[in-house]
Amino acid sequence: MCLTADGGHLLGATDIYIQQHYLPTWPGTSIGGFEMDGGLVACAAMQPTHVPEEYRTTIVGQVHPAYRRRGFGTFLLRWSIAEAGRLLTACPPDRPRVLQITTETLTEAAAYLFEKHRFTQQFAEDVMRRDLPDPLPDVLLPSGIRFATWAPALAGQFFAVYQAAFQERPGYPDWSQEEWVDWLATGDDDFRSEFSLLCLHDDLPVGFIVFADRWIVQMGVRPEWRERGIGAALVMEVLGRFWAAGGDHVLLDVNVNNPRAARMYTQLGFERVGRRARYLRVLT
Repeated sequence: MCLTADGGHLLGATDIYIQQHYLPTWPGTSIGGFEMDGGLVACAAMQPTHVPEEYRTTIVGQVHPAYRRRGFGTFLLRWSIAEAGRLLTACPPDRPRVLQITTETLTEAAAYLFEKHRFTQQFAEDVMRRDLPDPLPDVLLPSGIRFATWAPALAGQFFAVYQAAFQERPGYPDWSQEEWVDWLATGDDDFRSEFSLLCLHDDLPVGFIVFADRWIVQMGVRPEWRERGIGAALVMEVLGRFWAAGGDHVLLDVNVNNPRAARMYTQLGFERVGRRARYLRVLT
């Protein structure tokens, strides 16, 4: 219901996401608000998600659209902060202690609530959608360009373009090739190798795009090859192939600090359908 009302990332409504984030194992804790007939109308959860540089607890929560503006969100957030603080006070003082909120369906009201409780937005992505029955614009493919579909033997070339395209972006994780390929989940059923493409000029990899079920997972172009239509050509190639295979729409995420990419996707017919975000509050 929240995804329908607010838009955002479909991930937040999957069984595995709900199980992992809203029903955490101990010492994580969850809470639910119910109608008299047993219907769930609000819920929140928190669990430790420590990283090497800090002690961290992650908070999630939702309020049914029909039950908003009644104080449920404020109550759940205050409960979550108290529970998370309880866990963090037991941690040694050798690292910072941080509260993190993650949401796949950010609204203006939720952003206001988080900021009111001294959380700062660390990360945000807009979720965009392109319906494929709508005509695809003509995109001129630069001369000398060809595409190669994903294969394990090409993973190194995909990764080389990923590094070149993303290493200057804020939050670049500096993964190894193995870590990046593992993040792409190329072994999962959702991964679609036939729509994951390497763009080459002669034999030089200059761009790439990775696709999972209805999602453009990631797309990048070498900095020196930007402004030549490579990104648009990659996206249009994937949309055309997916439409020919029976797909009806495609989704993607674009970071809010990447307006150039957002403009390109808008020009290609994508529309914003929601926002996902992460907020932090440092305790010590």
